[in-house]
Amino acid sequence: MKKKLHILYICLLFIHSNYMQSQISHGGKPLPWNAVSGAQSRSAGNDLFIEMPAFDVEEELRIDSLNESDLRGGYRFAYKFITDYNRNNSGINFSLPDGTRVWRLGIRSKGALSINVLFTKYKIPEGAQIFLYSPDRSHILGAFNHLNNSESGILPVAPVQGDELIIEYQEPAKAAFRGELTVGEVNHAYRDLKGDEPRLNSSDYKGISALSCYVSEGSPYEPLGRSVVMMLIDGTIACTGTMINNTENDGKPYLLTASHCLNKSFTVSNPDYQQVAGRIVFFFNYDSPTCNTLMRGTEEMSVASAKDIAINEQTDLALLELSQRPPVYYQPYYAGWNATQTSNPPYAGIHHPGGTVKRISWSESNIEQATFNTTGTHFNDNSHWWVKKWSDGYTAKGSSGSALFDSNGYVIGALSGGRSNPEEPFNDFYYALSQTWTISKETDKQLKCWLDPSNTNELLCEGLDPYGQNHCLKLSNVEATGLQESIEKTPISATNTEPLFGNNSLGITEYAEAYSVTGKALVYGAYFTTPSVTGNYKELNVEVTVYNGTNKPQTLLHTEMFRPSYQNLNTANGSFQETEKPLNRAQETYIHFSEPVTVEGTFYIGYKITAPEGTTFAVYNLPKGKTTKNTAWINYNNKWIEATAYPQNPFSTSLYIDPVLQYEKIVSNEKIKEKNPVHIYVEAENKTIRVLLPPNIETADFSLLSTDGKVLQYSRIQNNQSSIPVSINGQGVYLVKILYNNKCYIQKIIF
Repeated sequence: MKKKLHILYICLLFIHSNYMQSQISHGGKPLPWNAVSGAQSRSAGNDLFIEMPAFDVEEELRIDSLNESDLRGGYRFAYKFITDYNRNNSGINFSLPDGTRVWRLGIRSKGALSINVLFTKYKIPEGAQIFLYSPDRSHILGAFNHLNNSESGILPVAPVQGDELIIEYQEPAKAAFRGELTVGEVNHAYRDLKGDEPRLNSSDYKGISALSCYVSEGSPYEPLGRSVVMMLIDGTIACTGTMINNTENDGKPYLLTASHCLNKSFTVSNPDYQQVAGRIVFFFNYDSPTCNTLMRGTEEMSVASAKDIAINEQTDLALLELSQRPPVYYQPYYAGWNATQTSNPPYAGIHHPGGTVKRISWSESNIEQATFNTTGTHFNDNSHWWVKKWSDGYTAKGSSGSALFDSNGYVIGALSGGRSNPEEPFNDFYYALSQTWTISKETDKQLKCWLDPSNTNELLCEGLDPYGQNHCLKLSNVEATGLQESIEKTPISATNTEPLFGNNSLGITEYAEAYSVTGKALVYGAYFTTPSVTGNYKELNVEVTVYNGTNKPQTLLHTEMFRPSYQNLNTANGSFQETEKPLNRAQETYIHFSEPVTVEGTFYIGYKITAPEGTTFAVYNLPKGKTTKNTAWINYNNKWIEATAYPQNPFSTSLYIDPVLQYEKIVSNEKIKEKNPVHIYVEAENKTIRVLLPPNIETADFSLLSTDGKVLQYSRIQNNQSSIPVSINGQGVYLVKILYNNKCYIQKIIF
């Protein structure tokens, strides 16, 4: 692991919240290809596919190179076609026997690495739904439905891999009105957006550590990293933004970035910032699960569209408000901030260079305010923080807008530009919050009005988990061992290279990973870290399963198809669309359950595989000899057995499957220290305190104290997760003290 900075604890206030679903995809599947057979068909006078005209890729790359400047700019990866495709002039229309009206439109752009579109007109009735997918259906986005309607009437959607894209709209016969859909933009990706493995391992960003190299349980970077998001702007440009708190602690989803990300590095005069903000997709938790060998991260957690709140081109300020609060299972964090002119090293920048997985750069040197200007762009004098030298890492295109954190974990600025590179990690400039705080009397050109809405005149604000003590946790048996760098695809035996934890010639097709919780919890979904699928992954069917059982998987609680997808902007019409994620690469994927699953005690997250001959799906696991605590199970000869009992290759291991859960019946505490690695929950009804210790910690001293420090109850915790009945009289405020490894953590609770 890399060296970690020392950052003070940040306290978070609990906020009750309800989040909108307006830009989250809603599951389902497109119709089978033969649905049109026998259906009443009405062609719009065109074939299914529309061919986009050719363009000079080399010329676009040359133009990109000419636009190089000290501004970090956005990472431009796509060429934009302005279009006007709708149900009346493009594609094919047909009706199903039940009266459902269907519109299919194919878009082909030869040589595209991916295609994304913008629905510039998007208004559909309840019951209608839209899918976007590649012709082989290896990548599907959707469904999008009436909950994706917005005031702006547009919907940007994430890219679909490959040079062909199909849009499918389904509208019930008795819909309240006829849906309005226009594909107003088509974006042809001529270079990779988020760089799968070859780019990640290339020299382009060598020397910038993945955030996963610094993050562990209790690490100060764990919450800060959750505040940083990758931005896909207008379907063609990638930048970085940071979720940021305000003094009201009201959970407003504000995001800080740079104005030059929104105006194409000041090449667009008087841009319509509201229109641009509405055409952004924000990707959360796009991280490599491993440090040494970078892997593509989850792309399934995104929010589409925002509105501009404050823009100031004189300082490069851009403050946006997302169209919705990120759902609880995204595990969002809103960073705190420092608007003073004083801060201390070390400093950290967390960013997405080139739209790749999250990276971190940090500096142990002092910084100072300076004037930053570049060709054709003149910012206010002394409006920027000057990072003279990075101790580790640097920045690149796509890093623009990313936050600079001080030693206390506060945001003090956002990246405008610089010339740092692997050989010369010097001279980057971040606009200073202090210099854009009250720079203008116009509220839409300053920060204070929004980040200090009650006019407290505070210049420091702590970070916030918008879900407080009702937040979600990610459990990981692999990460608990600290051995995720050694994961592998274990072969069945020395003579058979088929994966032990994947479908193989021995007929094993179902696997599960065991977890246990104290009390009841809701499981929202799970992360799966998988090697590349071999063979014809397009015909692969993987079913995610949830079981309960006391000593083995017994009762099936839930199933969900393993069909990862993400949102993309349809630049043709400004709409957002769901895109299925390819499986032909090693990656981390989040599978969201259609509804939370209630578990209690021991439960199992698993997968069942149905695949054509020659196609193999597997999940990474800990190698033999790396752990003595087995948590992996195999359905062998129609019986569930532990991996240690598998006759061909028995050993203790854990599968890299990480459920995301939320404990039920949680009464929020007044405050909780986000950096505190101990999680404490209160069940007031049962007068019980639930304690979750960090991974690898099994014993600790528990004390319940009165607010004046009197010990009311003491016990020795002998398990990583414990429920402790307490004897107290009446309601009130108390303190819980947890002591282990000579470390003491105290938290205020309310009964």
